[in-house]
Amino acid sequence: MLSAHLHEVLADVRRLRTRFAQTAPQTWEPTTAAAELPVQVGHLALCLLRQHGANVSALEDPQRPITNIGDELADIVLASLSINVLAHSEPAKATPYPPQVSNEVEAFLRLLVAAGNLSEAALVEHHYRHRPTGTPPSLSEAAAAVITACDVLADQLGLDLVAEFRSMVADADSFLDHRGDAS
Repeated sequence: MLSAHLHEVLADVRRLRTRFAQTAPQTWEPTTAAAELPVQVGHLALCLLRQHGANVSALEDPQRPITNIGDELADIVLASLSINVLAHSEPAKATPYPPQVSNEVEAFLRLLVAAGNLSEAALVEHHYRHRPTGTPPSLSEAAAAVITACDVLADQLGLDLVAEFRSMVADADSFLDHRGDAS
């Protein structure tokens, strides 16, 4: 489970955020990363739709194939933890007993809800959105929920999320190295 490797994963996210900062036209803040999160969730949804036989031709750019479920799930981890890194916070400790789900659709929908909660927490904490009524999760709690949801979905899909994350990090480093962004 990725949550068991969170210290290492956060170190990679911090390093990648520093490297990617050199490529962005504007400085990223937690809210920028919160806006990136649904982009990555959408990429994963595209892959899952394709896997389930849906015609996704109207939803995708043929010049930019998005086909690797594991990579897209790892991108969600990066986007989620980027919110914490940019907010100078740590995700809360993951739930020791993740929810039992009956299938990957339920697991994906739980991830979608968790990602929405994390984006909302970032927007509220950084004063881009009003504080909702009730007791919404903190930024740290919401990030931990996304990581747990990613672990649950990876389990449903038979993916090794730690390996997928490490592969995504290697690809990101290679991309940045070829751009000449070597820090």
